[in-house]
Amino acid sequence: MSSTDHATIGFRLLLALALAVTTWASLTPDPMPLPDGPQADKWAHLAAYVVLAILVDFSWPDRGFDLSKWAGLLGYGIAIELIQGQIPNRMLSIADLAANTAGIALYAFLVLRTLRTLG
Repeated sequence: MSSTDHATIGFRLLLALALAVTTWASLTPDPMPLPDGPQADKWAHLAAYVVLAILVDFSWPDRGFDLSKWAGLLGYGIAIELIQGQIPNRMLSIADLAANTAGIALYAFLVLRTLRTLG
């Protein structure tokens, strides 16, 4: 097994862990406290989806950040928001979905281009 294969497995394990943590944090009836600050929740959504986008992209390095990758993340975000609408102390939020989408876009259009320029 090559070092590239090991890296891919590592990124997939990190992705599974990140999805488990994100799903739990998103669906627990008692939301985690966030630092005080304007739109702290939206910044947390944006950061989480940048990290998820990185992990999804690096988990399948033989493909670019294509439709299946970003649509899968967007679908996951939509599903989480729909489920949140059914949980006490949670609600469906279009603003959260927009922050999730912004995180995916930030990776696709800024972080990924920066990584390619450096690499």
